[in-house]
Amino acid sequence: MKPQQAKSTSLNPHFLQSETWEQYQKLEGHETFYLKGDDFIASGIITKTKLGNYLYCAYGPAVTDAKSLQHALEAIMPLAKEKNALFIRIEPTIVLKEEQIAKVAQKLGNYSIKKTHDLDPANTWIVDLYDDLDQTLAGIEKDKVRVWRNYAKKGITIRTTKNPDDIPAFIKLLKSVANQGNYVAQEENHLKNQLRSDFGTLYLAELEGQDEPIAGVLVFDYDDTRYAMHAAAAYEHRRLKAGAILQVETIVDAQKAGRHNYDFWGITTSEDPKHPWYGFTQYKKTFGGHQVDYTGTYDIILSPTKYKAYTALRKVNRAKRLLVSKHKK
Repeated sequence: MKPQQAKSTSLNPHFLQSETWEQYQKLEGHETFYLKGDDFIASGIITKTKLGNYLYCAYGPAVTDAKSLQHALEAIMPLAKEKNALFIRIEPTIVLKEEQIAKVAQKLGNYSIKKTHDLDPANTWIVDLYDDLDQTLAGIEKDKVRVWRNYAKKGITIRTTKNPDDIPAFIKLLKSVANQGNYVAQEENHLKNQLRSDFGTLYLAELEGQDEPIAGVLVFDYDDTRYAMHAAAAYEHRRLKAGAILQVETIVDAQKAGRHNYDFWGITTSEDPKHPWYGFTQYKKTFGGHQVDYTGTYDIILSPTKYKAYTALRKVNRAKRLLVSKHKK
């Protein structure tokens, strides 16, 4: 199936552009903003650095085309000037070409742009949730559906929780996966705050005779979409396929709740098996669905001199972290 572009015919804001996410960011201690027009939503955080501030719209602004992006940035610009921002970082969840963004930036004030490292994935994998459960299950690999139907026979139980006290056990699972080199686990306090918020639900798979869960999935629910944010399973119990069981369970629950999409939140388009995301990308694809592409992360540069210094400092800091990481190994 060919990759799909995010819908651009109507304003369909991503969860990270919602007022709900803005409230969570405030809980995390960030200075936030939320701007809304007839054809855009622009929400984000104001980040402070040693060289100045910048405004970051994670998976936003929510726009329908280049014209509405211009409207969004026009609304953001007074705040950017007030905060003496070096740049505005954007990640529209439609596909805009670089030249389209460049033209918008020029119209705003002859600003330049730069494609930077994607902070949020520029490609994701979405499973369509149908009104008929059997139709939803038909897209999932048969073996995964089979073990899901029979998990109770293996001594596995599934429970959902919104209790932050359940996060430490989940963190252990995440760190076990992170230690394999796939990613860096989020800090405990962040996950606890996500679970305290209305949108977060933690699914845990527990095995009879075991003190701690053997798999977990943290999901976010917003509008018609469920997002699979964090998932991990104990390697020593891999033959039980508890991770796959939980993933099917979260998909089924989302379908029963009337949601239309299940977003796996990020894949790689690389066909190189050595890519760090290759393995879990192939895994996500076994649940059916299709690829959706976004614009990626771009910076609208408001202060070229300071921006140049900022990027140079970032490179130095990354090099230092790499050296520390190698030293620890």
